[in-house]
Amino acid sequence: MIISTLLSGNLWTTLIGLFARWVVNYGWAIILFTICLKLVLTPLDVVQRVASSKQTRVMNAMQPELQNLQKKYGNDKERLNQETNKLYKKYNTGLGGSCIIMLVSLILNMVILFTLYSSVRSFGADKLYTSFNELDRTYVEKQVKFGVTSGQDFTVEQQEELKLVIKQKYDDIKEKNSWLWVKNVWKSDTKTSQFMSFNDYFNEYKRQNKEQFKDLSDEQIDAIKQEFEVRYNFITKQAIGGSSQANGYYVLIILAVIISFLTQFLSAKLLSPKGQKMGTTNIVMFAVVPITMLILASTSNVIYTLYIIVNSLVTAIISTIISLIMRKINKKYEGHEDDILLKKRNVTVVEYSRNYKK
Repeated sequence: MIISTLLSGNLWTTLIGLFARWVVNYGWAIILFTICLKLVLTPLDVVQRVASSKQTRVMNAMQPELQNLQKKYGNDKERLNQETNKLYKKYNTGLGGSCIIMLVSLILNMVILFTLYSSVRSFGADKLYTSFNELDRTYVEKQVKFGVTSGQDFTVEQQEELKLVIKQKYDDIKEKNSWLWVKNVWKSDTKTSQFMSFNDYFNEYKRQNKEQFKDLSDEQIDAIKQEFEVRYNFITKQAIGGSSQANGYYVLIILAVIISFLTQFLSAKLLSPKGQKMGTTNIVMFAVVPITMLILASTSNVIYTLYIIVNSLVTAIISTIISLIMRKINKKYEGHEDDILLKKRNVTVVEYSRNYKK
C-alpha cells in the first residue's frame, strides 16, 4: 500500500501541497518538507551507523586471531573459511547485520529520490498548465465582457485594461510559484521561458477537452489554434513580457553538483579510519553522484533541485554530528579489545544456554 502510493507520487504531492498551504510559497515549502523528511529518516541512519561502528570494533578486536588463522591455513582456503566462520560464531558476529540495515537505508533513499523526481515532474507540468490556463481564462472573460470575437479586435483602451487585469492575476500566481531570483519553480533554473511552450499548452488543452474537439475538422482546429496563439502571445509578451525572459541563471544546478560532491567527500572522510586512504568505491562515487545530480537537476524543475541541495546539506550536517559522537564512543573502547571479545563471547554463551534449556 505504502509502496504503491509512493510510486504513484500522490503522497509527495499531497505533503508538498500541505507545506505550501502553510508557507504559501512552493520554494520554501519544498525546503521545509525536505528538512522534515530527513529528520524522519535520521533514526534509520543512526541505527545503521551504530551497528556498523559496533561491527568495526569487534572486527578490529578479532584481527590478531584472524591473522593467526591466515598464517595457519593460508594455503587451504576451504579450511580457512571454515575456521573463520567458527570464529565469527564464537564471538556472535558477522557482516550480515550492518549490511542489511545499510541496504534497507540505501533502497529507501533511492525509492524516495526517484519517485519524488517523477512525482515533482508530473505535478510541475500540471501546475504550469493550470497557472497559464488561469491567465488565459482571465483573457477570455475580458474578451466576452468587451464583446470582442477575436483578440486582434481590441481597442487600445481595452488592451491596456486587459494588460492590467492579466498582470494582477499573474502577480497572484507568482506569489506561490516564484522563489528568490527564479520566476517559476516549476521550470528549471536555466534561461528557459518561465511559461510552458505554446504547443505544449495547446496540446494539453486539447487532451483535457477532448469532447470539444472530437467532431471538429482540421481547419476548425487550426482556426482555434490560431486564436489560442494570439492570446498566448498577448499574455506572455505584452501583458507580462516574460516569454523571452530567463527563468533562472543555472545557479541552483551548479550548487546541486558542488554540494553533492562536497557531501560525498565529507562522508568519505568521516567514515574512513584515520590514516587510511579512500577506497576505489569512494573515488568512483565522487564522480557518479555529482553527475547523477547534474542530470536530475537539469532535467527537472527548481522544486526538485532545491530538494537535492537541501537534502545534501542536511545529510552532511547530521552525518557530521553522528560521526563525532561515534568517534567519542569508539575512543572509550581503544585498548580494551579483549573486553570487547569477552563481552561478545559471553553474549553467545548466554544465548546458547537459553536455547539449550528450551
